[in-house]
Amino acid sequence: LLWPGAMKKAAVPLPAAPTPLEVLREVLLFQGDYAFAYYIFLALYCAACCRNLKEALPRLTWFYAIPLAVLTSFGGGIMVPVLLGLPAAPLINEALIPTMIIAWACVQYLHPVLALLQSPFGRAASNSGFEVFRYHVLAICSDLASRTLPPVSTGPLAGTLSCALVGPLLCGMIGGCGGAFMPLSNGLKALEGSTIPWRVQSSAVMSAWHHLLTHDAAVRASAAEYVPFLADPAMVKLCGILFFAGLPALQQLGLLPAGLLGPNPFVINAAKVKRA
Repeated sequence: LLWPGAMKKAAVPLPAAPTPLEVLREVLLFQGDYAFAYYIFLALYCAACCRNLKEALPRLTWFYAIPLAVLTSFGGGIMVPVLLGLPAAPLINEALIPTMIIAWACVQYLHPVLALLQSPFGRAASNSGFEVFRYHVLAICSDLASRTLPPVSTGPLAGTLSCALVGPLLCGMIGGCGGAFMPLSNGLKALEGSTIPWRVQSSAVMSAWHHLLTHDAAVRASAAEYVPFLADPAMVKLCGILFFAGLPALQQLGLLPAGLLGPNPFVINAAKVKRA
């Protein structure tokens, strides 16, 4: 016992292996060892947008297709920062436009890529990636508005909320569906029909979900009394992502009505491919 080497070192316990739910959360939130997943889902998002654009307008030229793809895909990330007096997302995130250009080149010139994206597997993967990334854009726009705008200080809700209300709700909604109103010459055509599209309705619902459960401490505490895991903002985001990606997937499988929360062009296309 007089020699240091005679003392046995206490065994250091190995960290517990992450559960499947923890791995799923890290992947879908682009966190930890899975931060690289951001680029995978960005590529899937751009691929889904370019495939949809190619199917709708097959004879587009490069000089028209790229601006149109950027505006319709990143419309929320353009409009929300402009409304808040900040640089638009494509100007500060230099991965967005190059990834969109590469995606369009693949869809336009590599026919096996387009065929893969139009296959049941490719369509399901790219559509799910689109919805996952769309929720992130919604959340980023909502968070940006919450950081930029002051808390409610007038009206009947003054002093009852610890954050701004109307601004973040609108910005989150625009973040999730702003591309539906792009280019600006489209105006409000997306809302002219008798039914509101899925992208708009789902964005309205999830904007309220994300903002109130993430940024208002009182609402989050009240919700956590009944559903404890909602106290974790990461779980709030994960639930929103699963809603965005899961509901259209269930519609494609025929487990939910196709028109639930409005028509979804991706689900309609999938049904047409299946019938064909």
